[in-house]
Amino acid sequence: MDFKKILAKITPTEEEKQNMLKIVKEILNKLAIKDAVVSLGGSGAKDTWLRNSNEIDIYVRFNYNKFKDDDSEISKILGNALRKKFKNITRLHGSRDYYQIKYKDFTIEAIPILDINEPEQARNITDISKMHVDYVLKHYRFSKDIRLAKAFAKANNIYGAESYISGFSGYLLELLIIHYKGFMNLIKNASKWKLKTIIGNEADVKTLNESKLGSLIFLDPVQNSRNAAAALSKEKYEEFINICKTFVKNPSDIFFEI
Repeated sequence: MDFKKILAKITPTEEEKQNMLKIVKEILNKLAIKDAVVSLGGSGAKDTWLRNSNEIDIYVRFNYNKFKDDDSEISKILGNALRKKFKNITRLHGSRDYYQIKYKDFTIEAIPILDINEPEQARNITDISKMHVDYVLKHYRFSKDIRLAKAFAKANNIYGAESYISGFSGYLLELLIIHYKGFMNLIKNASKWKLKTIIGNEADVKTLNESKLGSLIFLDPVQNSRNAAAALSKEKYEEFINICKTFVKNPSDIFFEI
């Protein structure tokens, strides 16, 4: 199986990378907020994004000491700052509200988080986001394998943690690749997964909320009190196992084509 050929199709071109970085620079230059650090986040920061993706995550990290006792205002502060510089802004409701901006040919998501150093400081699940980026970057040698995993999951309709998909989040795929040390190692191991798979300290699993336990439990190495696979449904878990079994028997480029 020639993975180099697939990587050549799914890896952003140098021109695409430079264009993305140019857009990010423009956003960062426009968005100056008191008591906050603005930076590239998500798969763009990790260099694990796929070709033809026009989505960019921007983390707006607010001073922890200033807002730790009341973080309810940071979404509002971010919204006010964005409206001064951009048009086509949509406020999106989540565990903490964030914003979507249509800018040139890109969809930018601006996410307000607290600038924390320890996971215990998090007031909201999104506060851990920068630590997730740092963790994946420590294992940058697996970036090609991560891209293969994302393309594989996307082509087989099991990519995305949104409730209407209930599949594998980008971060979960990154963790799985890092844990199994490569794409084929993940595929071979996943093809042998049983009805339930636990990755992490089982004693820590017992402390998790029952509602966060599913067919796959992967304790987040950045925050071991969290199941990184909590959004994954039983159906998508079983689909992935079956797809991996088929791929192991007969590897083909078709598994990477949407």
